[in-house]
Amino acid sequence: MKRPRVLYVSPLDMCANNGMTQLQHQLLSTLCSIYGESVDLLSMGASPATAREWLVEAKLPVRVLQGFFPFAARLNTTLWYGGGVVLCNRLRWIDRFYFPLRTPLPRSWVDRYDLIVCYYSWPHRLLRLERAGSKVIADLGDIMADRHKRIGTRRWISTTFTEEKAIFLSRTRCVAVSEDDALEFEQLYGIRPFVLRFVPPNYLDLMELASGERPQRIGFMGAPSYANEEILRTLAHSEFLAGIADGGVELLVAGGICNTVSSSVLRALEEGGARILGRIRSTAEYYRQISTVVNPVGPTTGVKIKSVEALIAGRSLITTRWGADSTLSAAFPGQVAYTDWPVEPQALARLAINATRNAPCIDASAAKTYVDQSTQSLRKLHTL
Repeated sequence: MKRPRVLYVSPLDMCANNGMTQLQHQLLSTLCSIYGESVDLLSMGASPATAREWLVEAKLPVRVLQGFFPFAARLNTTLWYGGGVVLCNRLRWIDRFYFPLRTPLPRSWVDRYDLIVCYYSWPHRLLRLERAGSKVIADLGDIMADRHKRIGTRRWISTTFTEEKAIFLSRTRCVAVSEDDALEFEQLYGIRPFVLRFVPPNYLDLMELASGERPQRIGFMGAPSYANEEILRTLAHSEFLAGIADGGVELLVAGGICNTVSSSVLRALEEGGARILGRIRSTAEYYRQISTVVNPVGPTTGVKIKSVEALIAGRSLITTRWGADSTLSAAFPGQVAYTDWPVEPQALARLAINATRNAPCIDASAAKTYVDQSTQSLRKLHTL
């Protein structure tokens, strides 16, 4: 019997090791486990050479497409994204990212593939994937319609309500990355999408930490982003740092955000007793050094990668309602403590001290159940 052919559309530059690349790894791993070497990748963000290098390192048997159309699609993506950043985010001459020029996926390609998996909503619009009907699964990754108005930032892609709604009204099978996002999509467009539950690639290493020692430390780790800069400004508040110091709790800060946040924030953290680790090689080793993750994220959409990692590693998590939805909290009973928004530094310090001193005894059973259920549901969605 002929094995189905699958096309995966990637918008990533594949240079950074961040949450988006981890979610892409989860999707591609699932596809390869079902379809073996019958998965092709159309890279709209990275060069074919960079994409192949990333796939080899990730040990994924995926073929990177080359030729005129992949080149044209990537060139159009570069022009579209660069133009949007300059005109919308910097100069603010336009209010949203628009799609003046599209590169439709060739009809022969639409016919060739039995399944097309599109990561994020905007490649769906650039490639006009609505023409492929129910062959397409679109992992929306985030809610991008009027993003800057809804969550107060213009630092990333904001598309129009009409563009995003068109995906839902096509026969594309849409996927949200959290229950909160699924609910908001339903309120916006009247359709509730399937929810993909994130599982980090190194989940086995993280699960081994669950029953281990819990040091008297808290931590925050993040990639470069506006939201993470805001979190570090909160953690650099003198009242928060003084509060945890009085409670005998140390703060570790790690990740690429250490290289991009302002020097004044880093200086305030260090003067308040925090230890700056910068980029780290092993997330498992980082979680081994702490007992509690502090992630007081403000209004955002999308999956919170570090929240999921922390819970799978058996760590306590202090966050806002945007950092862990109710289903994630229910999957890891006793591990999530919520703080109000806007964050009050002294209250956050008290929560951190309490979570560190009174950390519950954790085994890996909750993490195993979460991983198994998430993996099974994702395989079921992508199996023809």
